[in-house]
Amino acid sequence: MRERSHARFDGGCRAEGVVVSRRVAMGSSGLAVLGVLSGAAFGQERSREEIPPGLPQEMRERVEQMRAFSERMRNAATDEERRKIMAEHQAAERGWAMERLKRELGVGDQEWAVIKPRLEAAYNLLHPERQSGPPDQRTMSPMDQKKMELRRMLMDQGATPDQIKTALTAFRAAREKADQELAKARQALRQIMTVRQEAVLVVNDILD
Repeated sequence: MRERSHARFDGGCRAEGVVVSRRVAMGSSGLAVLGVLSGAAFGQERSREEIPPGLPQEMRERVEQMRAFSERMRNAATDEERRKIMAEHQAAERGWAMERLKRELGVGDQEWAVIKPRLEAAYNLLHPERQSGPPDQRTMSPMDQKKMELRRMLMDQGATPDQIKTALTAFRAAREKADQELAKARQALRQIMTVRQEAVLVVNDILD
């Protein structure tokens, strides 16, 4: 089963890149949190008082950061500015994800220095950066490039069966290579995990 485009970081709920753990989302305050995050994601104005008072400080900060991101996107004057804001937000998201995983794995700075590069390698393959703008201006992975070429071939009513087969074969080869890269990154990460740490990463959809 392929999971690259559908894997979620912690099995939780996501609103435009903001992850809420399943435990928080299932609680009564979690429902209010999801409402706040949804409002921020769709640019709705909400007052600070609507943030549930019992929400952990880390989650409150995430809500505020999401609001700030939404406000910056609304006020952006150009597509280039929006792309820059989105890139900054994605970098922040990855930083939040790594810090949360560090806590869940229960490691200190010295051990983290060894784990982090391998963890990021697997995480980045599972969660490629979202691209904006016209397809010809995006930085795409080889697999995405071959997929786009196959789509274009299918849209061409004059394409011959041999041309379609060639594009399909190229896409399958690129996909197989991407799967192998992910398997290799996961194996390198698994080698330095304790049983408990491996279980943490399986629950978070980083390891299989």
